Amino acid sequence: MVILALTVPAAAQGDAIKIGVISSLTGSVSTYGQSVRNAVTMAVEDINAAGGINGRQISLIILDDKGDGTEAAQAARRLIDRENVALILGPVITPAVMAVAPICQAAGVPMLTPTGTGDQITSVGDYIFRGAYKDSFQGRVMAQFAIEYLGLKEAAIIYDVANDYSVGLRTAFKTTFEELGGKIVAEESYSTGDTDFSAQLTSLAMRNPEALFIPDYYSTAGPILMQARLMGMDAVMLGVDGWDSPDLSALAGGFEEGGYIVNHYSADVDSPATQDFIARYKEAFGQAPDALAALGYDGTLIVAKALEAAGSTDPEALKNALGTVGDIEGVTGTINMDPEGTPIKSAVILRITGGQWELVTRIDPVGR
Repeated sequence: MVILALTVPAAAQGDAIKIGVISSLTGSVSTYGQSVRNAVTMAVEDINAAGGINGRQISLIILDDKGDGTEAAQAARRLIDRENVALILGPVITPAVMAVAPICQAAGVPMLTPTGTGDQITSVGDYIFRGAYKDSFQGRVMAQFAIEYLGLKEAAIIYDVANDYSVGLRTAFKTTFEELGGKIVAEESYSTGDTDFSAQLTSLAMRNPEALFIPDYYSTAGPILMQARLMGMDAVMLGVDGWDSPDLSALAGGFEEGGYIVNHYSADVDSPATQDFIARYKEAFGQAPDALAALGYDGTLIVAKALEAAGSTDPEALKNALGTVGDIEGVTGTINMDPEGTPIKSAVILRITGGQWELVTRIDPVGR
């Protein structure tokens, strides 16, 4: 288990607020975890430089879960039992989040995943929070966009039957697409770890769908995109926030071009908070931030606002504050937490053009 730490000056360590971070620094979704780690570290450095939280500095204990639920659970136990953290920030992906959330709930330690989108996350208990919208919201947004903006009437779906993230997005997209008058002409599934999708894609191609919805992480979506295009599928490719990675293009062989995704933020948004973050992230880490980085930074801002409002690290006070803080000017927009533990904020639709994500439109969370 990789252990990293962001320390504070020796004189302040005794009174520091210890926050545990569980992130996927290695493994199949490592770009996600590295982005979150970078942004959380950057945010804490900003907070500490500004005087900390009510005069106290933040100290981070960062553990790598390798994108694996068992590793994530072990990391949570270490942070709670040995490090005595006040709060856990993370994990990054829904399966790992669902392994950690029951542990935090049982221990009475608040947890906020900055990036987990599974609908079931916050239903684990009242100590569990998130900094991202829910899968049901982004699934509905993409279906609405496909029909109302692109004018599509038929679509096919290929999804990971063993991944709650992929299944949840598939269900939300399918339900909304059909409610709005569209038709799902075919569906195919695979299991986590599969690399050859030729049989499923051949079956889907026979139905000649107008669009293909691929609700999965970049590590799987990339090969699916390449294999689909190489066999001649000309459907409009529709995706989700999981596509957002600098590694997508290499995995898709450039065949991601022209695809659309739902995402949490766009670098094209002319917001001072967004543009300042992008400039400083590039300077610090030598690359443009992805949505996972933006969510990592904003998740830290939510935690900081809650710590300030609670006035202490008392778990009950901190839990109550996490469900009520608002008017947070984040990278992804203005954030207001709802009692369920989910932020109320917009989603954006991006199109891949010339290898770059371009803003197409913004969708507000009406009826979410």
